[in-house]
Amino acid sequence: MHYRTTARPFMLLTALIGVGIAGCSDDDGPTGPVTPFDPSATAQAVSEMEDRLDGDSDVMMSLALVNPAIEAEGGMLPQLIPGGVTRPTQSFDAQSLVDPTFSMEPIFPANFLGKTFEWDEGLGRYAMTDRMGAPTNGIRFILYAVDPFTEQPATPLNEVGLLDLTDEGDAAATRLGVRAETGGVTRLDYLVTASYALLGENIQATATGAGFISDGTRRLDFDLVQTVTLNNDTGTMQVDLLYDLRMDDEGVRVVVDAGTEIDLSASEIGLEVMMTITDGGNVTVFDAMVGQDDSLSGTVIHNGETVVLISGTSSAPAFTDAGGNPLTNAEVVALTQIFDLFDDVFDFVEDVFEPFGAEAASV
Repeated sequence: MHYRTTARPFMLLTALIGVGIAGCSDDDGPTGPVTPFDPSATAQAVSEMEDRLDGDSDVMMSLALVNPAIEAEGGMLPQLIPGGVTRPTQSFDAQSLVDPTFSMEPIFPANFLGKTFEWDEGLGRYAMTDRMGAPTNGIRFILYAVDPFTEQPATPLNEVGLLDLTDEGDAAATRLGVRAETGGVTRLDYLVTASYALLGENIQATATGAGFISDGTRRLDFDLVQTVTLNNDTGTMQVDLLYDLRMDDEGVRVVVDAGTEIDLSASEIGLEVMMTITDGGNVTVFDAMVGQDDSLSGTVIHNGETVVLISGTSSAPAFTDAGGNPLTNAEVVALTQIFDLFDDVFDFVEDVFEPFGAEAASV
């Protein structure tokens, strides 16, 4: 089931929990005048980023069609989400989750290389063809205008661009290059890297996504890092997520940092999640704890000062000022809009990993 909702970082995490992500920039981000906290101003600052994360829907929705097409033609991309990890309360044998040698294998079967996938209306899916032009170290998908209701190419077919997937890996890690172009403009260009390490009896899985999306004018750069360490000795799993998104032209940077240590024998799981918004010289931090029951508690800290208290649930957050007093309706609306950015970021991360079949599911 494809999961889409508003501000459900915990449920989205459990769906993505086996994927890992890599290095954020050491740059502290843009600087500028420091101003008092204004929820509406902060919401406006991140609105352009929200638009970019939700933009290029034809391209982003097409990413979800890649993995089923490859499997239908007899191929299979390496699995970024180890089996069983998406249900962390289930018992499983950590050593059986992954094959640590998989990264030594090519991503695509030899008969896929240089092939182009085009939409077959009869089959209702992409099918491999002999159309020329695909990269020799990968495959090409022809992009079409997409029906937003079916999330498949609209009829009659309207070809709008191309999506190239290339094998950039080596013996140390699997690396998939993803590049999409429409109207002569590069819309997507990023590299997904996956690797596993055996640490004694334990396993560490890391997946990263780094690159940019663009509408031809505005560009959003991202570095996504997810790391999962399965500790066989203690029966625990440590999950660390770090998502760094920047729109340098807008002077805005958003960093989402989430983590949890899961006792695999327990049913209660909590997630600590933090979102830092840098806008000019202002730094606003949403710091929250989400419980298994969807309960929410936390604070909003602006330039080092606690300005808002967060409560309620992740699906229906509530806000008061630092003294517990009600806020204005406009302030609540603005804070809710900012909080929804959590969901936009997690949805975007899901889309980035879609070619590997990293589809989110509720728990």
